[in-house]
Amino acid sequence: MNLFYVMPIVVAAAVASSCGDDEDGGFGGLRSDASVFYYNQITSNGADDQSTLTADVTLSGDDSDSVSGVGYSRDDEGPELRVRIDEGNDNDDNSVSLEGVNGSGGRLFRARVNLANNSNYTAVSYGDTSFNSTGVAIFEQDGSDVDSGARFRVINTVNPEDFNATGFSLRYNDAGTGTYFATGLRLGQATDYQSTNAGSLNLVVARSGVSPEERFDRVDCSLSGSRTYDVILASEDPLNPPLSENEADGALVLYCHPQERN
Repeated sequence: MNLFYVMPIVVAAAVASSCGDDEDGGFGGLRSDASVFYYNQITSNGADDQSTLTADVTLSGDDSDSVSGVGYSRDDEGPELRVRIDEGNDNDDNSVSLEGVNGSGGRLFRARVNLANNSNYTAVSYGDTSFNSTGVAIFEQDGSDVDSGARFRVINTVNPEDFNATGFSLRYNDAGTGTYFATGLRLGQATDYQSTNAGSLNLVVARSGVSPEERFDRVDCSLSGSRTYDVILASEDPLNPPLSENEADGALVLYCHPQERN
């Protein structure tokens, strides 16, 4: 049975900047803020270097936090931005702003979203600066225990429209053709959580809605037991992303990032 993607909390494109700091609080030193772990998967087709996609990111709410010079994310852990949520006034306005600009001041994204204190989130930016089309998606993390194996969801930062497809279908490499755990996955969207006992994730990325199967690429990454992962489907080369079906094979990659343990 297919499991369908879940929509991100917010997807947006545009500007920003600001600065600030973060702090701990709450009774007995317990956390009383929200944490956003940021991954940059923005590409820049044909650029000489990565300066146009490198992001300076600010998270602003009741408090603010920022990070500068975040390059294209690969296997590295994403920087954590923490912000205190103003939960006064009966939560009439507890929204925060996540904004990013590139190294030369160009606009990358701006998103406004309601977060909650004592919660963790994953933010992933995507799109291509050469097409003036970049954005960010924010997803809440699942802090519940994993009894056995590993739990994961796939967040897509590759535009299927570049391959003349309406969306991607995903299946395990050793599953039968057509046995997909997600279908219709579009740019900036995530699948439902999946569980696996394998120590590695080996997936087929195929065109949605066609039979026989049209496979774009096979991608893989490593997992550890008893963890929850954000698995990002991305372009392997941010300066030369695949822009057609013929360029897709061997050009896609999975980055498996373990979520924060509470």
